[in-house]
Amino acid sequence: MAALEKIPVLNPLSLRNTVGGELADIFEARGIKDFENLIGVEDLRAKERLSNKILKKASDILEDETLIKDLTEFQVKYLEEKPMYLSNFAQAKKTYTKLKKVLPLLRGEFTEGYDILEDILDFFGVNSENEIFESSERQAALFRTQNKVDVDPINLHAWLRRGELDFKALNLPDYDEKGLVEWIESRDWLNHIENVDYFKALPELLAIYGIGLVLIPSLPKTVYGAIRWFDNKPLIQISDRGHDIVSCWFTLFHELGHAIMHKNIEIYEGGINDSKANQGKREKEANKFANGILFNGDYLRKAVFDRKRNGDVMYANELAKEFNVLPIFASYWLLKAQYSPAFQRRIQIDFVSQYQ
Repeated sequence: MAALEKIPVLNPLSLRNTVGGELADIFEARGIKDFENLIGVEDLRAKERLSNKILKKASDILEDETLIKDLTEFQVKYLEEKPMYLSNFAQAKKTYTKLKKVLPLLRGEFTEGYDILEDILDFFGVNSENEIFESSERQAALFRTQNKVDVDPINLHAWLRRGELDFKALNLPDYDEKGLVEWIESRDWLNHIENVDYFKALPELLAIYGIGLVLIPSLPKTVYGAIRWFDNKPLIQISDRGHDIVSCWFTLFHELGHAIMHKNIEIYEGGINDSKANQGKREKEANKFANGILFNGDYLRKAVFDRKRNGDVMYANELAKEFNVLPIFASYWLLKAQYSPAFQRRIQIDFVSQYQ
């Protein structure tokens, strides 16, 4: 027999006995099986109201004088509380509608709840829906102090929560900044820029240096990346927003720049290479770091946008030779400038497969 599918939201009334259900339990406890025929009521367990006549008949059969009073009080309390339960159920269904978008990030790890909504609460590590909304707004408020782009508080909270859970499952050595810098300066990674599998294997490689790199599928209106610190170890979280491998490399080195230059500071990235008017000092420093590592500075980006404004003809291979970068990097900036996008080379990447 197939297992029953868990429902999104359990009606709390389904966990409560009706007065009919309460009476049926009493009959069964006394070993009386044909009680519906005895009192003349079909489908007794579904009955929310029973007349005094029925209760009197049941009392006589059971030879229990207190039954009428007890079940009358039970019935009154049930009917008084029913509107509250129905209201809570309706609110829970609305809450589920708002939260179900985060279900892919649960990865089947949270299954102990009596319904899917409770599994979502377990994922967030809270006891009530209000706690999710309140903490989501706090996260979003911190994000807005660092970025001037729109954000979905629930999606941001869920995305960050998934990263934190994955990070806590790691057994990392102490953060080794010297080793990290040596790896960056070795430039071995440059031989694998276009290799999607290599990028997805970076969490294992960087773990050697005490860095918790987690790759989490993007959710709408969230971020490219974030860095947080736990016990002096950096959690670097990268999304596949944009699904472009060069964008992911830029986000990685941007965050690594933060790890090297801005220790123990929590930073979220809303717009990678955002306009300088929207960047704080730390963001400018991290962008400068990533631009220097990947593109030999900011000259390529400036040239592409300037030449587009001037109406110049540009080709990725020629730009790559001129600025001593890989052709895929030149294509990246041509795409950013929306210059003949149909002719630019782009390598797609996503992190969804790791969450299935």
